[in-house]
Amino acid sequence: MTQGNRFCTSCGAALTPDDRFCSSCGKPLASPAAAPTAPAYAPPQPAINNEALIGIIPAVSRKKNLMAMEGFNIIVTQRRMIFAVMTNDMVNQAAKQAGKEGGFLGGIINAATVGYTFYKRYLTMPPDAALAENPQNFAVELSQVRKIKITGEKEIENYFTMEANQNSILEQHRYQPGTISIETAGSNYNFSLPSSSMNMALEIVKKTGLY
Repeated sequence: MTQGNRFCTSCGAALTPDDRFCSSCGKPLASPAAAPTAPAYAPPQPAINNEALIGIIPAVSRKKNLMAMEGFNIIVTQRRMIFAVMTNDMVNQAAKQAGKEGGFLGGIINAATVGYTFYKRYLTMPPDAALAENPQNFAVELSQVRKIKITGEKEIENYFTMEANQNSILEQHRYQPGTISIETAGSNYNFSLPSSSMNMALEIVKKTGLY
């Protein structure tokens, strides 16, 4: 853009664009106004779609320390895996609430089975609310997951026992539970997986494309 002509406001002499003083009368000159700087371009942020639920892998567990285990329900969405801790206090509170529903007999049944149905609370809970439910909860973005491995339970011991005062011999089996392992760029998360959750876990993980 061409710079407009400038004149001294004191004596009227013509000025050049670079003059800081009038060459005729010596009056100091104000610097020409700088052209306004165009704001840096900021691309529009993509809208965040609703975080669709793929499914829930219930009742997995891992060692908390040498003496204790901690249980989780894994909430899998199209974006991430949310690991929601399942404490005894949470299950007990849910059992008390379930015991108040369904009448006397129904309440007893509800309370007795709440440990197996606890995960269903997350079917209608928003993912962010599930993550914020407990300070121990955490999430892993699916984009950070390298591999998910699922193994079934294995028989680790086969032995025979004889019942007292009887002549019958019983065959006994001891099994190692199945596992689900999530490998990311920075960490590995390993959990025991009960046989009751195996098929559900396989179906859900296959939908993520990471299995």
